[in-house]
Amino acid sequence: MHLSGFPLPAGGFREDSNRYFLRTSLFKSTMKEIARDLERILEDFLHTDLLSKDWTYKAGPNKWSKKEIIGHLIDSAQINLQRFVRSTYSENFTLTYDQVEWVDAQHYISAEIEELLELWRLLNRQIIRVLENYPTRRLQIQSDTGKTGVCFQTVEYLAHDYVNHLNHHLKAIELVENSSQR
Repeated sequence: MHLSGFPLPAGGFREDSNRYFLRTSLFKSTMKEIARDLERILEDFLHTDLLSKDWTYKAGPNKWSKKEIIGHLIDSAQINLQRFVRSTYSENFTLTYDQVEWVDAQHYISAEIEELLELWRLLNRQIIRVLENYPTRRLQIQSDTGKTGVCFQTVEYLAHDYVNHLNHHLKAIELVENSSQR
């Protein structure tokens, strides 16, 4: 019996609340860790000799230039920022994009690389801010990311996936640079 005179829930209120607080603490810690990883990747990349790169180089006729890859990462940041923000107050929404069409429509190839890098940096700074302060009560919220069918993903999955996707493309920029110098 609880002090209020009402019976404790099965499993005990204290046990249930301890599990809840542990889950939310782990989630908050995970989101802050993802934000730190994103910040580290961003800073590491931005502190390389970016202006010495050949940003218009394409590895093949159907490949993006490095500049277009940064443009694609800008698009990815915009979409994922919307997903993270909308997930703080909504759920089960659909938000997708057609990456090739977006890169083509925005003419990244003709943009100044300094402008693209600054836009990309600022979008990622905002994502970091959102992830660091993500509300723990929204930890199980999902959104549909599927283009051809329903594909629900949790916010935590989307945050991890965003960082992995970003890392993949930044490494590809470095690999293309190395292979073009051989």
